[in-house]
Amino acid sequence: MKRPAICFCLRFGICLLSVGWAGAGFAKGKGAATPAAEAAAPADSNAAAADSNEATAAPDDKTVTPEGGEENQLPLEPDAGKAKPPTTLSWQDIVVVPRKAFIKGGRFELSPFSGISVNDNLIRHYSFGGQINFFLSDALSIGLEGQYYVKALSPTADNVGLQYNRIPTLNKYLYSGDLNFGYTLMYGKFALFNKQILHWDTYLTGGVGLMVSEIIPRNPGLSSFQNQLIMVPVGLGARFFLFNWLTVNFAIKDYVFADKFEPAARNMDPALADPAAAKANADSAFVNNVMFYGGVGLYLPTKFTYKTPR
Repeated sequence: MKRPAICFCLRFGICLLSVGWAGAGFAKGKGAATPAAEAAAPADSNAAAADSNEATAAPDDKTVTPEGGEENQLPLEPDAGKAKPPTTLSWQDIVVVPRKAFIKGGRFELSPFSGISVNDNLIRHYSFGGQINFFLSDALSIGLEGQYYVKALSPTADNVGLQYNRIPTLNKYLYSGDLNFGYTLMYGKFALFNKQILHWDTYLTGGVGLMVSEIIPRNPGLSSFQNQLIMVPVGLGARFFLFNWLTVNFAIKDYVFADKFEPAARNMDPALADPAAAKANADSAFVNNVMFYGGVGLYLPTKFTYKTPR
């Protein structure tokens, strides 16, 4: 008798729990449907609300009220109902990498310059000259260079004679000319005082040419002689582009050649007093004449056109 009574009580309890759970679910479903029921209100109330909104809102301030109330109102686009005209814009009109601001290919460069020697502490040379270059491409060029030198003895040269009772053996340079080739290494730009973009490039140059030098006799009563020397110039330079036809140039060059100097025994050997005999017995040595230059570049034609698409 106890066992059937226990089973009956368990079944009765399960039934009560089932009825309670179903009632709670029905209540939740009815509560969730409340906004939908409110949205399905009679048309007259909606019309009245619309009329009141139209009366208070400006004619040009049309809004759309999505579900969720009047707090999330979104403005309508003024041309939302009009057909948009066709456009010709495409992704090809968006340029990520701009063109170079200065093109040298197919143009001539006329470059007057002046320079000063920087590696000889006994004698200094000032040079005045010019270049004419033709750019085969924007990176490669070929040209001619010529310059005239003016010598100036430094105070150190006078001090050597006074302190050591010796006169240094020196040569002065008269003029030079060479055929040179150029190659542009780098191209870039930077902001000048945060107001203007200044474009620049660096280039490597080299070639072969002729140097004419003349000895400075240790004995002022003896005659001098000149030397015609094969030289190899190598240099590194930079250009700063100001306009489509004008640049400011700087360069440092090393002119390497084997120069001939006055024989050391010339003052003691009368047979070497003759310039030809002195030149035949001259002492030879390799010389590095390092020069620093500054100048401008004038480009012809003064304008350029781009030959390739962006």
